[in-house]
Amino acid sequence: MVTQIQRETGARVRVDRARGECVVSGSAEQVVLAGIAVRDAMRAGGAPPPAFGGAGQDGVKPGGCSETIACAGFEGRIIGRGGETIRRLRSESGARVDLDDASGACVVSGSAEAVAAASAEIRALIEKGDGGGGVNPTKGRVKREDDGDDGGGVYGPRGDEAAALAPEAEAPPPEAPNFGLSGALAAETNTVNGVALVYTEPVDKAPPPATKYRLYVFKDGNLLKDAEPLRVHRQSYYLFGRDRAVADVPTDHPSCSKQHAVLQYRLRSRYDDDSGLEVTESTPYLMDLEATNGTFINGERLDPRRYYQLLQKDCVRFGASTREYVLLSEDAAGAGRR
Repeated sequence: MVTQIQRETGARVRVDRARGECVVSGSAEQVVLAGIAVRDAMRAGGAPPPAFGGAGQDGVKPGGCSETIACAGFEGRIIGRGGETIRRLRSESGARVDLDDASGACVVSGSAEAVAAASAEIRALIEKGDGGGGVNPTKGRVKREDDGDDGGGVYGPRGDEAAALAPEAEAPPPEAPNFGLSGALAAETNTVNGVALVYTEPVDKAPPPATKYRLYVFKDGNLLKDAEPLRVHRQSYYLFGRDRAVADVPTDHPSCSKQHAVLQYRLRSRYDDDSGLEVTESTPYLMDLEATNGTFINGERLDPRRYYQLLQKDCVRFGASTREYVLLSEDAAGAGRR
């Protein structure tokens, strides 16, 4: 089966029987295709398929179990100064604790009791972070950052339509003639191809990050083999929607709105445990632009006009479309664990 998967996908597949893991490497496209093939093979053989980017059982050894915890951004907190924290975790719990740099995950294995104890402490360490990548212990899922603001952007109706919706107010007193700039030129800058945008970038907008992010397109759970991954690392934001006159990424499904959602890079500060300094980085966020049928991350509908941090391996869906977009960096897609 491994030989067949390697021949069909071009990826290199290695089974580590001692750790109960399957390591896949190759180009981004090869790794994604091989991951799907491995999962299908496990499902056909009666084994539980590995979750794509989630936490769960992975490679269970006889008499033991394993759990994978997403910890991207908190590796330093788990390792500790000079490796002190991870050594203590291993010693006190009796579990094996390993960090996978490629996927940003912490793999805990051993007896059920040891795994439960070590996993609980790892989640507690992550919860001490700044909220950008913590874990909800009640669900075992990654908690993404939702800062509850709109970043200073502008949304909804503009011009005469906005004035019609505004509450009536007393007419201001007549003004003296003013021959200065009217601002009409600035209003025109928020149109593209003659279409008024319902979105403007926030004050904390960021240039594209050094990380080369891609969106892999799936339909009905299958990767579109004839479609190139969408490279979304060349602009500060990408607009999704049905209106091809303005959309950077067209979503043609009838349930999608003309201007449906936006992927925006924003400046985000976090504390780096290794250096002991505050670092600022360009981070991807997703916002629903009050689309009628909603925007979803990993099956959960987003509140409109809020920025939600996008994490690697997140699965995004627009409206009732069966197309799904999975976010991966070029490096993570090139060599990952399944």
